[in-house]
Amino acid sequence: MRAVLVDGKHILFIHHNCHDPGLFDKWTFPGGRLDPDEIDPLTALHREMREELSVEIEVLGELGVFYSRSGLDYTIFVARPLGPLGPLKRDEIREIAWLTPAEVYEWHLREKLQFGFEMNVISAYLKQMKR
Repeated sequence: MRAVLVDGKHILFIHHNCHDPGLFDKWTFPGGRLDPDEIDPLTALHREMREELSVEIEVLGELGVFYSRSGLDYTIFVARPLGPLGPLKRDEIREIAWLTPAEVYEWHLREKLQFGFEMNVISAYLKQMKR
C-alpha cells in the first residue's frame, strides 16, 4: 500500500535508497508492503509513515488498486500529514519532494517515476477532488 500524501496542492514523492541501478533516479509515493503479521492495510500504512517519515497521518480515502510494471498490485490511499515530516529513515529514503500535479506530469515525461502507475494515481486523485 502507498499514500498520496497531500499538503495543499502538493503531493509527496520519495526517492528510495535502491540497490537496483535501474531504479536509482526513480521516485514514487511513500508506503510499502504488509509485514507478515499484518492483515490490515491501513494499520500497515500508518506504520510505514511512522517508520519512513516519522509522521502520523489522517487517511482521507482510498483511490483503488493500481498495478506496477513489475506486476505487483498496490492499494493507494489519500492522506495528509498531521505534523512536520522527519527525521527521514535514511537507510530507506534518500530524499523527498513535494510536487504539484503538473510537476508530477513533467517527471512522468522524463521517466523519473518508479512503478509506472503514478500518473494514473494522480489522475484518480484529481477526479476524486472534483467531487
